[in-house]
Amino acid sequence: MLRGVYVLLLMFPTAALAQEQHFHPPEHAALHDEFYKNWMRPDNPKISCCNLNDCAPVEHVRRNSYGGWDMQRSKDGAWITIPPEKMELNRDTPDGRSHMCSNGDLIFCAILGSGG
Repeated sequence: MLRGVYVLLLMFPTAALAQEQHFHPPEHAALHDEFYKNWMRPDNPKISCCNLNDCAPVEHVRRNSYGGWDMQRSKDGAWITIPPEKMELNRDTPDGRSHMCSNGDLIFCAILGSGG
């Protein structure tokens, strides 16, 4: 009985730690290594766009009625309006797709792919 309690106590910190650590899905690992980990915020170049789980290719991009851009986030299909100061203009994407780093409605960075 005591051994079972000890095993459970050892498991809980590990489970909590695993929930706190987030990583890109395996299909985004190459993008993280090649692109996301070095992508700095356009409005604050000293801060990274990425915290290991918030960047991904976007499904679709459209011009909005204000002349800016809306992007459809891959993980939930939500359309997000990109603030102009969050749009990356000084680099290209490695795969030609558009990408966005966000947490809910908070946008850290966005970039248009070559398909614009």
